[in-house]
Amino acid sequence: MRVILLSLFLVFSGTSLATELTISNAKITSIKAYETADESINVWLHINGNSRVGNNPDNSAVTCELWTHDKIVHSTALAALMSGNKVAVTYVDRGDKSHWCNVKNLTVSGN
Repeated sequence: MRVILLSLFLVFSGTSLATELTISNAKITSIKAYETADESINVWLHINGNSRVGNNPDNSAVTCELWTHDKIVHSTALAALMSGNKVAVTYVDRGDKSHWCNVKNLTVSGN
């Protein structure tokens, strides 16, 4: 039994959860969509008039550009931009601790 518990502990303690940050009460001010060679869409969100937002959650030395491939995030951002509603954006590092960060969640929070 101890071996099983120790094994489970090692598995779960070695798994790190991605650090995430949230920007609340923000306005989407620009959406730039780019088609890639494989015909997928990359979407870059500008928040409160800025192309970069707060620090990268995993590297505070750089600020993040917010990118998404998620169609739901893209359509929600477009709806918020067109209506002028404020949003809450949760973002994470994309895995390389650079200035490119991925939008994890975007919700409309009202006017």
